[in-house]
Amino acid sequence: MKYTLSIILILLTIQTQAFNDFQVGDVILLDLDCWSCQVIEDESKGRFSHSGVVISDGNELFAAQSLGFVHHMPVAKFLKYTDKYVVIRPTVDTTSFKKYHWEVYKSEYYMTPFDSDYRWDDQTLYCSEFLFKFMDRFMKFKDLTSAPMDFTRNWDYWASHFRNGPPQDIEGISPNDFYRTSDFKVIFDSQK
Repeated sequence: MKYTLSIILILLTIQTQAFNDFQVGDVILLDLDCWSCQVIEDESKGRFSHSGVVISDGNELFAAQSLGFVHHMPVAKFLKYTDKYVVIRPTVDTTSFKKYHWEVYKSEYYMTPFDSDYRWDDQTLYCSEFLFKFMDRFMKFKDLTSAPMDFTRNWDYWASHFRNGPPQDIEGISPNDFYRTSDFKVIFDSQK
């Protein structure tokens, strides 16, 4: 019994340490379980349906996301959405992002409405679109890029979901694109 309890305490300690290793610029990819989330994951052929980026006001770390609108919350609260997530860290230079991100986030992105139509060229932002546009201006990704989106795997669902029809072949990006790029490396996977 003592041996089992010791192992459980060690595992809890290891998991707790992972929560304390976040850095500004880390991206948190979430595997959410809602119906739309499952369709997003299937369409983009990956595990993830939502994403956030770690930012800081100089005192506290937050996860910034576009869900309803662009906003931020403590990282621990963001992680309460699910216990299935991955943390990826940029492999590109983050110096400018770390220096200027908070000011730009607050003046240009904070409170921007959510883009429920997934249109790249309007004044609204979906989760991974927000992350890409916000981060790329500072980090100049080498591999990660937007590309024409394909909605054919779940066309009937998307045809009923989007009020203006699926944004087929319109520029876009998914949380799974962040996971697949060489511009980030996995530093934590809750499922491993």
